[in-house]
Amino acid sequence: MLKEINFIGLLLFLFLNACVEKTNSIRIFEENLPKPKILRGEKFNFTEFVNPIGISMSGKYGVVWEDKSVSDDKFHIIDISTMEYLQSKGIDGLGPGEITTSYLEPSEEENKVWNYDIEARVYSKFDLLDSNKLAEFQIKSPPTTYFLTRTTWAENNTLIGSTADGWTKYLHVTLEGDTLNLLGSWKDMLEEREFPNGIKTDELKPNAISYLFQGPIKGNINNNIYVKVGMVVDYIDIIDLSTKTIKTINGPRQDIQDFSISYNMGYQIPVFPSESTERYIDLYVGEDSFFVLFFGKPYAQISDLENLNRVFEFDFDGKILKQYQLDFPLNGFTVDEAGRYIYGVTVDREPNLVRFEY
Repeated sequence: MLKEINFIGLLLFLFLNACVEKTNSIRIFEENLPKPKILRGEKFNFTEFVNPIGISMSGKYGVVWEDKSVSDDKFHIIDISTMEYLQSKGIDGLGPGEITTSYLEPSEEENKVWNYDIEARVYSKFDLLDSNKLAEFQIKSPPTTYFLTRTTWAENNTLIGSTADGWTKYLHVTLEGDTLNLLGSWKDMLEEREFPNGIKTDELKPNAISYLFQGPIKGNINNNIYVKVGMVVDYIDIIDLSTKTIKTINGPRQDIQDFSISYNMGYQIPVFPSESTERYIDLYVGEDSFFVLFFGKPYAQISDLENLNRVFEFDFDGKILKQYQLDFPLNGFTVDEAGRYIYGVTVDREPNLVRFEY
């Protein structure tokens, strides 16, 4: 239940949490990227997969999740030390323990994962080692001051995510909906940018800006670092919850793609032409660095063998460390830092799991 906060207390809270260091901006350019290291992938043939679209890691287990169109067996568990298929979990539905869509992240608890059902707005915890296909625990997405579009788990079972209906960029909340931190402003994303078609920055509403800069967010609870990437604009936000600071990396493309503004029920909606390109489509946050999956072409060409995905590795100061050129088209990936492997889900005629040694 949403807590009532008196007006004076709310103003004091907003003031204290607004004292966040101004976003630092870093620019990278294509010509300044490190020479790419070519990675040759080893593709596996797990016949249990139907239409896999994403992968995450929890300890020595890889969890591969399916597209919404797959009814039951929503995700699969692989022992990556032996590359042995263990079992599937996830029953389709809205009943207790059931899920309709799958998006998985590791839990703070060993051998457990969280699934976020974007349609039901429910978080479900699964035990990877028991035989129950249903979730062992479920909780509704908490009521919040601002609407959260993308979230990831933070320390002590809290959530951090990007907002859609206010100037505040990131919201850090408890599972009860209590606000812990307000971070950044969407107005920061407008600085030193030119918009196409004569669009003026002072004409854009917060919901349009958050839509324009949409993309996944993931983190690492061990170091309290969280990273969000742009799917249509080349940018990366590095959020340090310990210091409440944000570093933004812009590039390699510096301009904003062509788009126009339409209106739906009074809300501004950016509309992109079919030739628009997807930019950063997935990420992994490690102990000392993070990895981002760069696409750089229209989604309709996602399976094309020309101009295949690249992975960039950055440190938490925003310095690019490595560039990896892959030889399989990927829809999602994760990293085994101890074993120095990148695991990905291919997007081709026969999608499956692929492993790259880096």
